[in-house]
Amino acid sequence: MPDTDLRSKYGADAFDAGQSIQPRTFERRLAQRDSLDQHFTRLWVDFAIKGISTRPALDTRTRLLVLVGQYTMAKSHPALEDTIHAALAAKVAAREILEIILQCAVYGGHTVVEPAIELFHRIASGAGLLDELRASRLPTDGNDRKRSYEAERATWHPADVADPRFEPLMARHGWLAVGRGLTLRPRHHLNILAWLDAIDPDFADLWVKFCYGGMYARGIVDDKTRLLCMIGDCLAVGEETQARGHMRGALRNGANPREILEVIFQTCVNFGMPPMLKALEVFVELMAEDKRLAEIGDPPLRVETFGK
Repeated sequence: MPDTDLRSKYGADAFDAGQSIQPRTFERRLAQRDSLDQHFTRLWVDFAIKGISTRPALDTRTRLLVLVGQYTMAKSHPALEDTIHAALAAKVAAREILEIILQCAVYGGHTVVEPAIELFHRIASGAGLLDELRASRLPTDGNDRKRSYEAERATWHPADVADPRFEPLMARHGWLAVGRGLTLRPRHHLNILAWLDAIDPDFADLWVKFCYGGMYARGIVDDKTRLLCMIGDCLAVGEETQARGHMRGALRNGANPREILEVIFQTCVNFGMPPMLKALEVFVELMAEDKRLAEIGDPPLRVETFGK
């Protein structure tokens, strides 16, 4: 069937939406599905393409960056390649796309990030973006010389500063690393750092300087967007504990609840309904703790279970 017939059959709006998020592969995917099962194709188009991908809760930049992170974490390289092209076509900065891939090193490790870097480098080289990327690189010490102890201390929770573990951990691991964690994860960061420090101080030092002093302090993508992507990264691999922490961090950094919900809803398209439902339970619990349930429709904490 010619492309024009498929456009007519499934709708120009669906066709255009598909090409905006899958610019290199949507027409092939649509034709392939149509040749096998047109009813499933209609369901897929209406739900995943014309439905979820066009909802307004996330702007195009954020939606595509979340997908970049999720496909990197899932090692879904064909989908990652298509999404990188979609993001570049949508005028998302190449440096920001790369940053979301690199941030996956924290939860996916280098076995996840290495093939994604190879893929991104090939695309960037083919698109003539390498000079632009070289020009926008951070110096080898990142943003350290621009950071201010006084300014960042003002963001730390008073209970953390008063904690008896604060001074020895700060002295051992440095404020650039410990302080960034205190800003992002108040009333929690000292717990995890102290726990690791008790087990192996040398590893704790390597960990906190890489994650918090390094990756989380780069400033290439604003914290709100970075944290929304981190939520997506966690959900892509079923990691609920860290997802919860980043949900709270995203709220603290200006994300509204509907943006977080949209990252959760988007997850079901590529990773299925079970992780979406579990993440919804986690987020509803968090909103209940903060007495903000009315902002998301005042739902029950759990789906009622029948047949017990």
